[in-house]
Amino acid sequence: MDAPILVVSLYLGALVGGFAVVGVWETLAPARAARAPLRGRWLTNLGLLALNHGIVPLAMPLSSAGAAWFASERGWGLLNAVALPPAAALVATLVAIDAVRYGNHRLWHEVPYLWRLHRVHHSDVDYDLTVGLRFHPIEAVVTSLVMIAAVVALGAPVWAVVASDVATLALGYFSHGNVRLPPAADRALRTILVTPAMHSTHHSVERDEAMSNFGSVLAVWDRVLGTYRDRPRAGEAIEFGLDDERDPAKLGIARLLGMPFRADARS
Repeated sequence: MDAPILVVSLYLGALVGGFAVVGVWETLAPARAARAPLRGRWLTNLGLLALNHGIVPLAMPLSSAGAAWFASERGWGLLNAVALPPAAALVATLVAIDAVRYGNHRLWHEVPYLWRLHRVHHSDVDYDLTVGLRFHPIEAVVTSLVMIAAVVALGAPVWAVVASDVATLALGYFSHGNVRLPPAADRALRTILVTPAMHSTHHSVERDEAMSNFGSVLAVWDRVLGTYRDRPRAGEAIEFGLDDERDPAKLGIARLLGMPFRADARS
């Protein structure tokens, strides 16, 4: 199999396979009962996925693999200047890229103009695997450019970047899933990885809780940098979304695309 076809196959496998696995899991054993009509939410979230990965092809994670190939052909970046064993290069890539994702995510919350765009991701009044697909196209493009710059600066091997993207995509479905792990398993797993219970706190309607648990894959960044929160104050009664956008019937794609530019949008 040619390398480009393999890369696309791995990406599509994570995109579709990850969705299928977590979708079946949360259908058979949901952590919470649905709080908003599923059909409308899924049409909106999947519509944004199609927009970001179709009309805006730059937002596709495959752009990171292309950037890695471009850098390797020219010998650019840190890892192209040092000789690391493949296993060490993989670990360095996974850790470095995940650190960039943490920092990038945190900036979308802390910079007012970025938060206006990121509000789209947080506007869903319910929480399931499709929330991980709910991004404004401008945020998708900017994040893609940030990751391209990080990959080029790092000089990460193409195969390691693909592994990072595939893991982030698949585990993004998991961390946004409406699924529950046994308490002991959740405590053990979140010492390393972001779990659904951990990340769902980040989608709380309470702003201080939304300013926690920014990690994408690794839980270490929140713990080390002081943004880790064990659980929401409301526990199982946690409410999701934004305090000024509570009607899911009014949160269609058209409104979400215009949300950052409305005069009354909160920064």
